[in-house]
Amino acid sequence: MSNRISSIKKVFKIEFEEAENDIRALMDYYSGRFENSEITPYVWQENLALLMKEVSCIRELESDLDDWTPPDDQIDPLLVLNSLVDFLKGLVDKHGYPELVKI
Repeated sequence: MSNRISSIKKVFKIEFEEAENDIRALMDYYSGRFENSEITPYVWQENLALLMKEVSCIRELESDLDDWTPPDDQIDPLLVLNSLVDFLKGLVDKHGYPELVKI
């Protein structure tokens, strides 16, 4: 089971990296809209601040992933995966991260 746990953690780390890349692409998109005067400086700064917060939260969750250990009595991979999802959602709630990070 330890190989499966390691694999699950690796998949989640890749997903976190993908989410961060998506957020950075969104930053570039909003930057272009700001440079083209399609959005105001206020909207640009608010969007940038929120997106930077989301990146920060994702990085924190990625490092917290190493702290998760599955329940000892679980052998069902789906239940193990659900345990990890619950662990991460709990961290989002505990730290008050934006709801989008949980999704």
